[in-house]
Amino acid sequence: MTMEPEGIPRHRTTAPNHVYYFDIGTGIWQGIATFRVTSWRRLMRSRIGLMNKLLATSMHVVERLTGVPRQESTIVAKPDVGEFGRADNVVRISKFGVTLYLLEEQYVLHSDGTGVTVNGNERLGPVPGLLTRTFTYSAEIRDEGMAATYRMPLLGALWIANYQVAPDRQSLFAELVCDWGRVTEDTRLVGPPA
Repeated sequence: MTMEPEGIPRHRTTAPNHVYYFDIGTGIWQGIATFRVTSWRRLMRSRIGLMNKLLATSMHVVERLTGVPRQESTIVAKPDVGEFGRADNVVRISKFGVTLYLLEEQYVLHSDGTGVTVNGNERLGPVPGLLTRTFTYSAEIRDEGMAATYRMPLLGALWIANYQVAPDRQSLFAELVCDWGRVTEDTRLVGPPA
C-alpha cells in the first residue's frame, strides 16, 4: 500500500477499532459536556469516598450556576505504534477559559479488531498536580466502527460510556452513566490534528 500523510494509517483495514480511531476519530472535536447527579441518595450512600462526593457535588453545582462547559478533544492516529496501532487523545473541558478537567489518553488497539486498552492521566480542576491520577480501563468498538463502549473508573465509580458516531461521521454523541450520575458529550469534528 502507499504511504499516507502523517496521522493516517498506512494500511487501512476494516477492523472496527481502526475505523473508529483512524478513519473517523482522528482530528479536533469540539462541543459541550454535561454533568448531572441523577440520584443524591445513591451518591451519598455510595462508597466512593468523601473527596469524590465533594467533587461530584461541586461539578453538578458549578454547571447549574454557570452553564454547560466547553469540550475539546484532539485525537492523533499512530497506526504503526504497537501490535495493531494506537491513538492518542487529549480532552479538555473548560468554562470561561479555565480548565475544569484535563485527560490525556492512549488507546492501545487490540489485534482482534474490536478491543482497546485505555491508559489515562487525569487532572480535575484548574490547578496542575493537585487532583491527578493515572488509570487503565477497557473499551470495545462496535457497529463496524460507528460505536464504542467504555468501562471507565471515574470519581470512584464505574461508568459505562456509550459513544455513537453520526451517519455523516462528523459528529459524536456520548452518554456516560453510573449508579448516581450522568454525563453527556456532544461534539463535532472541526479539523485535522495540529
